[in-house]
Amino acid sequence: MDSTSPLGPTVGETAAWIRSYLDEYPKAADTAVGIQRWWLAPRQGEVALLTVELALAKLESEGVVKNSDPMATNPTYGRRG
Repeated sequence: MDSTSPLGPTVGETAAWIRSYLDEYPKAADTAVGIQRWWLAPRQGEVALLTVELALAKLESEGVVKNSDPMATNPTYGRRG
């Protein structure tokens, strides 16, 4: 994580890491907490949950990921399409 700020990774960096994970595992899907814990932590270290959620919102607005159920308390996110 050498390019991150002292406050942790940025939303843009986190979104890029999630996109990269989905490029490697296109059928992967998980909640924001699962993405934080199982996708990002082993590769990038600790990422704040709020940062993960904002990165997922960014990727959703760009049409990269889809939210399985916007009304759910803990929706699952995966690659759109």
